[in-house]
Amino acid sequence: MNIKLSLHVVGKFLKFFGLLQLLPAICSIIYRDTDWYIFLLTAFTTSVLGLVVEKATKETKQAKELYRKDAFFIALSCWIAASLFGSLPYLFLPSVFSPIDALFESISGYTTTGATIISDIEVLPRGLLFYRSFTQWLGGMGIILLAIAVLPKLSVGGMQLVNLEAPGPTAERLTPQIADTAKKLWFTYVSLSALLTVILYLTGLSAFESITTTFSTISTGGFSIYNASIGAYDSSMVEFIVIIFMIIGGTNFFLLYLFFTGKFSKLLKSSEFKFFITLILIFILVVSLDLWLRQYPEYLEALKYASFQVVSMLTGTGFSSTDFGLWPKFAVFALLTVMFIGGCAGSTTGSIKVIRILVLIKKSVREINHLIMPKAVLPVRIDKKAVSEEVISSVTSFFLLFIVILVISVLVILSVEDISILGALSACTATLGNVGPGFEEVGAAYHYKFLSAFSKLWLCFLMLLGRLEIYTVLVFFTPLFWRK
Repeated sequence: MNIKLSLHVVGKFLKFFGLLQLLPAICSIIYRDTDWYIFLLTAFTTSVLGLVVEKATKETKQAKELYRKDAFFIALSCWIAASLFGSLPYLFLPSVFSPIDALFESISGYTTTGATIISDIEVLPRGLLFYRSFTQWLGGMGIILLAIAVLPKLSVGGMQLVNLEAPGPTAERLTPQIADTAKKLWFTYVSLSALLTVILYLTGLSAFESITTTFSTISTGGFSIYNASIGAYDSSMVEFIVIIFMIIGGTNFFLLYLFFTGKFSKLLKSSEFKFFITLILIFILVVSLDLWLRQYPEYLEALKYASFQVVSMLTGTGFSSTDFGLWPKFAVFALLTVMFIGGCAGSTTGSIKVIRILVLIKKSVREINHLIMPKAVLPVRIDKKAVSEEVISSVTSFFLLFIVILVISVLVILSVEDISILGALSACTATLGNVGPGFEEVGAAYHYKFLSAFSKLWLCFLMLLGRLEIYTVLVFFTPLFWRK
C-alpha cells in the first residue's frame, strides 16, 4: 500500500472540502447571524491542514494508479475526515454541542442518515440549519465523487474509489473517463435539486425553506429546519412533491441520467426500478388500509399519511408528516420492514437495496425449483441477463453480514441503555440503514440525545458502515489488509 500517495490524495480532498464550508458562511452573512465566523474558521482549519498534508506527502514521481488497498484507505479516510472536520461548526457554536454530539450530528448529516441529537431544531441560527441540510446534500451523491468531478487529478484510481463509495452492489460508467462520469452524475443531481427548489418555492415556501428542504429530499437525508419536519408546512401539495422527489432520490442516478438524455427504456425496463415502484405501491396499500380500519375514518387521509411515510422510510429519507409512532402496531411493523429494504443501487439511499432483495428472492425461487428439478440449470436473471454466482454469493454474504451486525448492535444497545427492544432495534436499523428516525424512544417526535456517549459512538460507527456498504470499513479490521 502506498501510504504517501494515499495521504496526498486525502490532503487534496481536505483542501477542497474546506472551501465548501464557505457556502454556509455566506448564508449566515445574508441572514445576519452573529456566528458566521464559525464557518470561516472551519474552512480555514480544514483547508490549511489539507494543504499541509498535501505538501508533506508530495513526491516527484507519483504512482499513476492506486492499488486496491489504497482505495480502501482513501475512501474511509476521506469519510472520517469529512465527519471530523464537519463537526467543527457544531463545536464552535458556544455551549450547545459536546464533542461526541457534534460528531454524531456531523456523521448523521454526511451519511444522509438524518438521526439527530438536537431537541429543539428551530432555535438554531439559519447558517447552521443551512449547514445541516447542506451536509446531507453533499453526502447524498458522494463527497468523493464530487471531489473527482471537480478535481480530475483525484481520478487516479477513481473507479475503485467510486465502487467503494457508491451505494449498491456495482457502480457503472457513463463514459470511459471516471471524471466525466462523476460530472454527469453531479450535473443530474444538481439539475434535479434546482428543479425541486423552484417547484417548492412556487408552492409558497420561502427561498430558505425551499433550498434546505431540497437538500434533505433529493439526498434522501431527512434533516429538517422544523421540529415537526415536513408536517410543519401543513401542505398536501408540498408532501406530494416531496414524495415524488424522494422516489427520484431512491432511483439509480446512472439510469436517471440516461432517462433525461432520451434513453427512456433504460429506466422503464429496469427490473430493479419496476420492483422498487411495486414495493412502494404494495406497502402504501397495506399501510393505508390498516390506518383506515384502525385510526383514520377517511381513506384518503389514511392514504395521504401512508404514502408519505412509506416512501420516506423505504428511501431512508426519514421525513415525517405526522407522529407515526402512534400508529397501529401492524403499520409500525410495515414501516420497520421497509427500513431494511432501501432504494435502488446507485441512488442516494442506504440499507440493503432493492437489487439485493430482488436477487435474494430469485435465488430462493431457484433453490425451490432445484428441489423439483435437481439437474436443471436455472440461472438467476436480472434484466434478462444471468447474474454470476460470484455476485449472488456477494449479495448473500452482504445480507447475512447486515443482519449479524444489526443483531449484535441491538444487544449492545440493550445492554447499556434503559430502552425498549423496539427502540433499540429501530435505532440500530435506522443508523445502519441510514434512515434516521426509529420508533418509541427514538421516534419521529424524539431524538438520540438521551443516549450515552458509548451508544452514540456505536451508532456513529453503524452510520459509516451503512454509508460505505459495510465491507469498506470492516476490511480495516482484517490482518490481511495490513500485510505487505
